[in-house]
Amino acid sequence: MKILSLLLVWFWCGHSLAAPALWSAIKGEQQLWLFGSIHIADERLTVLPAPLLRSLQQSDRLFLEVNPAAITPAELAPFLTMSVDDSWHRRLGTSLANQLEQHLDELALSPLKSLPPWFAALQLTQARTKALGFTSAQGVEMQVMSLAQRRQLPISGLESPTLVFSLLASLPERQLEADFVRHTLNELGQIQEHLEQLLGTWQNGDEQALLALLRNEQSPALGQFIEQELLLSRNRLWLDHLENQAPKKSLLVVGALHLYGEHGLLRLLEQDGYALKRVVE
Repeated sequence: MKILSLLLVWFWCGHSLAAPALWSAIKGEQQLWLFGSIHIADERLTVLPAPLLRSLQQSDRLFLEVNPAAITPAELAPFLTMSVDDSWHRRLGTSLANQLEQHLDELALSPLKSLPPWFAALQLTQARTKALGFTSAQGVEMQVMSLAQRRQLPISGLESPTLVFSLLASLPERQLEADFVRHTLNELGQIQEHLEQLLGTWQNGDEQALLALLRNEQSPALGQFIEQELLLSRNRLWLDHLENQAPKKSLLVVGALHLYGEHGLLRLLEQDGYALKRVVE
């Protein structure tokens, strides 16, 4: 599994925002708009697509994967602890642990050595992307959230702020942590190449090619965890939440990969009786 593909497909390098499209989903009196977001961007992303802005103006509520205001260090802390008798060498093996430590030392991230390896690997990836100029402050979600706050539009999360952390914290018991760290380190040197390849596919709106890139070179067990737990199960959770909590007009801004595929939000909504339409300029 190309771990960085899963991460980078949500990043944005600032070319014309052509895809993914905004989608309309209507069922009875309920109108949903769905936009596949890019979580991290650089300063070149200064103008959001007009259809997205119009849908925000017409919405009664904005839904994000997680409401950033609900995330607190205290809630995340339990997932980032290691017992005194635990160690990276025991969890990863000596060779892989040494590799991870070396990468952290090179970027002056040695304090991460006291935290779980999976988290250190994610932070390492974030540091590399930040060095390329990408931050969450420039991402689609933070920009949309800022606009919603100016309108005093209610903002809600589709899931608990600890859900993804709890899933990633389960990697050791699933015996997948070493696999996750290994693939992350192997791909660090190719971040820029992956970024260009994935964003080219994403900009072209080629859904099948995008999904194929994610499944390329996958480790079966890790690939299944990512697809089943990090994508599909959360999609179903969000759909249940929307049916019970969403007002008549709502905008959803979520990671682009959650929209597509056999178990993507678009397909699930269609199966649930929503009429779908791609919104164009």
